[in-house]
Formats: sequence, C-alpha cells, structure tokens
Amino acid sequence: MYRDEIDTPALVVDVGVLRRNIEDMASFARGLGKRLRPHVKTHKVPEIAKMQLSAGAGGICVQKLGEAEVMAAEGIDDIFISNEVVGAQKMARLVRLAEKIELSVAVDDPQNVQELGRVCREAGVELGVYVDVDSGMHRTGVEPDKAGLLAEAVVGTEGLKLVGVMSYEGHAGGPLEPEERRRLIDESIRLTIEAVKDIRRRGIEPGIVSMGSSATVRRSATCEEVTELQPGMYVFNDWYLVEREAAKPETCALKVLTTVMSKTSNERCAIDAGSKAFHLDMGRYPVCVGVEGVEIYKFSEEHGWVRLKGDAGSRVKLGERLSFIPYHVCPCVNQFDIIYGVEGDRVAYVWQVKARGKMT
Repeated sequence: MYRDEIDTPALVVDVGVLRRNIEDMASFARGLGKRLRPHVKTHKVPEIAKMQLSAGAGGICVQKLGEAEVMAAEGIDDIFISNEVVGAQKMARLVRLAEKIELSVAVDDPQNVQELGRVCREAGVELGVYVDVDSGMHRTGVEPDKAGLLAEAVVGTEGLKLVGVMSYEGHAGGPLEPEERRRLIDESIRLTIEAVKDIRRRGIEPGIVSMGSSATVRRSATCEEVTELQPGMYVFNDWYLVEREAAKPETCALKVLTTVMSKTSNERCAIDAGSKAFHLDMGRYPVCVGVEGVEIYKFSEEHGWVRLKGDAGSRVKLGERLSFIPYHVCPCVNQFDIIYGVEGDRVAYVWQVKARGKMT
C-alpha cells in the first residue's frame, strides 16, 4: 500500500522522523543520567511504546487505568498511572492489574492512601505510589509543605510502597515568551524540591523525583534532584511545541491527511476533516504544510473551512490532498482508530490506536 492509497481523513506518521524523535529524547535522558518514562497518552499505540522502551525508556506513564490495561495486555510490565485513581470500581481493576505487572499510581490525599492500602491488603498485592506535588499548575497535587505528611502516610500503610515524588509543570510550557517559560519552569522545580526536602525532614527517602513535559523537559531535566522524565508529545511533536521552540516543523512526525471535498471559489475550499478529526481543545487550528496560502479558519463537525491566499486559490484543486500538523496532537490522535506509518511513499505500518477512548 502506498501513501496515495490512504483514504482520508487519516493520521499519517513519518516513521523515520518518529524514530529520530524517540532516539533523540532517549539520548538526552541518558546524557544527563536520568530515567526516561515516556507518557504514552500521546500516541496510545503499544507498538510505539515498545519502540520507546527499546530505545532505553525505563517503563511508561499513562493517564488512565484503561490505558494501563491496554498496554499491560500487550506485554508492557512497568507502568505508572500519573494520575489519581479513586472509586471502588477503578480500585478493583487496579489491584487486578497490580497482580500482573509493576504498577504505580499518584496520590494527593490521605483518604485515597487509606483506601488504596485497604484494597491492596485484601488482594494481597503491593502497589507503588508517587506523591503528587502541585508545582504551580493547581490541577492535582499537594502543596510542597504537605508532601512529607502524605509520604509518611504512604510509608505507614501496608500494601503500598513509596516509589517517589512527581510534579507536572505543563502550565510552565504555555507562555510564548521564553523568559516567562523559564521563570515558571524554575519555579516548578523549586516547589518540587521543597516537597522533596519536606519528605526528607521526616526521615523518609523520597526515591524517584519525576517531572518533565515535552515543552519544559529540556530545562527541568537539568535539575540534579530530578531523576525521572515523563514527556509524551515529543514522539510526534505538534504546532504547540513548534511555537514554544521545543520542536521544529521538520520534527513533526504526525500529520492529518485530508482531501479537498468542495471548492466553490478561488478564495476558499472545504476539507473532509473538521472538529471530529482534529479536536480544538486549545482553540487553535492546525497548520498546513507543503502548500503555502492554505489556512483553516473554522471547523464544523466534518468540515474544515479553508481560506486560500495568493496563488493557492488557483493551485489547490478539488480532490487535492492537504496535510496538516495538529496544534495539539494528543486529543487529535484520540479521534482515530488507525495510524499509518509511512517510509517514503510506502505504508510500512498500520497501527491500531488501541488505547484510544479509554476514559476510565
């Protein structure tokens, strides 16, 4: 099968760029003596996760228990759910999975620690735990000065073992101004290390210290106390990372291949991929590559509304195939069942996005 035979809309990945991205991050982590634990919520494909592990990653991160179940079923046996797991239904699934693999979760509440310990004792399993620290994002995580108390609760709970401390500085990658990004990253590092010190003050060795989004990891990884990195988007990259100087257009491995399905004037056309294909969680549109003057300005469910500038109006024809780099790649991938991995013009791989749609 060749690229021209792929029906649209479709996710198409340049396998050569993908492999270089994977090796580049693995080499970066090795060079700093850090453990790389990539976040696979970006791609949700077991085969790509195994490529990351083969390149030197020490386990993976997922965000949902359902993603962990998919990856474990494919033979991946060291998984960190970098999120809180709450509720009887999920905990029953959690302990069943902990019977089979090395499994860890994040916690930010003593009650959750107690409940996790109880279900683990009843099942006769031991579950790894990371203390989740709020380093400025204000989403989940305890304040740094409460990390020691929470670590103490974990250490004192049979059925649980303290693996480490984690924080997620995703907010720090948001600003377009480099100086503001650096300031926020450094503040996140400071708050994380405050938590580490608070744990040590209670006579507890915090273990692994885990940080690092794809937009921030090149700076947060330089902190000596940080021992584990958990970026995700770097495998594919996207326009969010390009704008923040964490990627270049040529390192964006994944594109959405579309077809011009309507062209009623030289000023505009419509493609066969809309909000259901790209997702618009950040309010920004994907960027066309390969044809200048093509700009998406609106989505409906199944249509991308495209403005044609300059000679693009005469060059772009009905039935033409246009490629776009998503602004945020993670929710875009979650919209599709299949990713086509291409080498040159040939489709070398057809990957099932097996962990897509795993909300629980």
